[in-house]
Amino acid sequence: MKIFTNKLNLKFTISIFLLLLLTSTLILTSCIKEPSFLNNANLKFSSDTVYFDTIFTRKPGSTYPISVTKLLSIKNSENQWVKANFKLMGGKNSPFKINIDGISGPGIQDIEIAPNDSVFLFVQCALEANNQTQPSLIIDSLTATVGSKSEKLILAAYGWDAHYIKDSILPNNGLWNDKIKPYVIIGNAYIAPNQNFTIKEGVQVFASAQTVFYVFGNLNMEGSKEFRIKIRGDKPVFQTSLYPNQWGGFYFAPGAKGNISYSDITNATIGLRADSSNLDNSFNVVLKQTKIQFCGQACLAGYNGSIFAENCLFADAGSYSFLALLGGDYTFNNCTFTEYSYFNSRQEGHVAITNTLRDGNGVLLNSKELNIAFSNNIIWGYLTDEIIIDKVSNTPFELNSFNNVLKTKNSLAIFDPSKNIFNKNPRFTDINTNLYKIDSLSSAYQSADFSSASKFDLLGENRKIKPDIGCFEKQ
Repeated sequence: MKIFTNKLNLKFTISIFLLLLLTSTLILTSCIKEPSFLNNANLKFSSDTVYFDTIFTRKPGSTYPISVTKLLSIKNSENQWVKANFKLMGGKNSPFKINIDGISGPGIQDIEIAPNDSVFLFVQCALEANNQTQPSLIIDSLTATVGSKSEKLILAAYGWDAHYIKDSILPNNGLWNDKIKPYVIIGNAYIAPNQNFTIKEGVQVFASAQTVFYVFGNLNMEGSKEFRIKIRGDKPVFQTSLYPNQWGGFYFAPGAKGNISYSDITNATIGLRADSSNLDNSFNVVLKQTKIQFCGQACLAGYNGSIFAENCLFADAGSYSFLALLGGDYTFNNCTFTEYSYFNSRQEGHVAITNTLRDGNGVLLNSKELNIAFSNNIIWGYLTDEIIIDKVSNTPFELNSFNNVLKTKNSLAIFDPSKNIFNKNPRFTDINTNLYKIDSLSSAYQSADFSSASKFDLLGENRKIKPDIGCFEKQ
C-alpha cells in the first residue's frame, strides 16, 4: 500500500510541475510584444553600384561561366523595425541574380530588418552572348522599398564573348589567331602526339580551374613585341598577383616540343612542366621573351627535362621559380628568377637544382645526369640563400655559370666566385608591386658578358653595348 501511494504522489507531483511549466510559458509568451514596423524608411546600401569588371558571356547552351559573387550590406538606420521589399527592375530576364537572407529574387518580399541592423545582399551575374567584338556594358538596378520610400542600387557588368574549348583534342595544324575575342578552355586541352598547333600574337587565353594544357605533340606560341600572348585563369576580374592556382598550367610530355616567345603565363599551379630529357639532341622546350609568374607551386619545372630559356622572367611562385628534378639539360641566358609574392611562407630557396629524386623522408629513389648552364641571370629573393643544390657524386652533375647576380651562401663552391656576383642587391624597381626592372646602381647594370648576352630584352628592347644582367635592360 505504501509503494502504491508513493507512485500516486510521484504522478501527482509531475502533473503539477508540467501544469506550472505550461502556465509560465503562456505568461511569458503573452508578455512578448510583436515588433512595430515603420511605415516609411530609407535603407542604405553599403555601395551605390555593384560593378563586375569584364566577365565572359555564356557558352551557348551552357550555364558556364558565372561571375564571382559580390557581397553588400543593407542597413536600417531607424530605431524601429522595417519590412522591406526588393525588386530587380530587369525581372526574371535580368542577367543579375540576387539573394537576401537566403531568399532568391528577382522579387523578394517582407524582409524584416531590426532597428539599426543590416541584412546581406549577394549578387551574381551570368551574361548571354552579345555578338560584339568588344566587351559590352550591361546595366540593371535593384530597388529596396519600405512603404513609399525606395533606394536604388545600380548593377553593371561588361560582357565579353569568347571562343570556348571544352575537353578538346586540338586539331592538327590548328590555329588560334583572334586578337579580339579570347579563347576560354573549359576542362583540359590536348595536342596529340605528332600533331602541331599554333597560337599567334595578341591572342588571350583563359583557363578554368580544372584545366591543364597537355602537349604530347608540338606547340608554337608566336607572340611579338607589340602583341604578346597572354594565358591565365578564367576570372579576368581578379587582380593577377593575388590569385595563384587558377588553372593547372602547361604539361609537356616526354618527346613533346614547345617554342614559346613573347608570352605571359600567369596564375597557374605549375606554369610549365617539361618531362624527360631530349631525344634528338635539341631542347624540347624553348622559351624566349616570356614571363611565367604568380604560380602556386612553381613557375618552371623540369623532371629530367630539356629546356632553353632566354630573356625570361620566372617570378612570384609559392615555392619555386625554377625546379629541376632528377637531372636533365637546361640553359638559361639573361633571365631573372625572383620571388616576392608572399602568398606562401617559404623556408627554402626558390631555385632548386638536383640530379636526384627523393621520397618525403629524403631517401634517395633515383638519380640521373644533370647538365645546366647559367649566364647573365639574376637569382634573388627575400631569403638569405635562394639556391638549393642536391647532388649525388656517383651521377654526373655539370653546372657552368658566369656573369650571374646570385643570392646564396651555401653554393659558392658550385657557382664560381671569380665569375659571378654574389649577394649584391640588383635593386629591383618595386618588389611590393612585383616590378623587376633595375636602375643604374644595380649590381646587374652593365655587368653582362657582351659576347653571350642576347640582342634584345624581355620586352624586345635593344640591349646596350655594355648590356645588363637579367631579363630587363635599363633603357
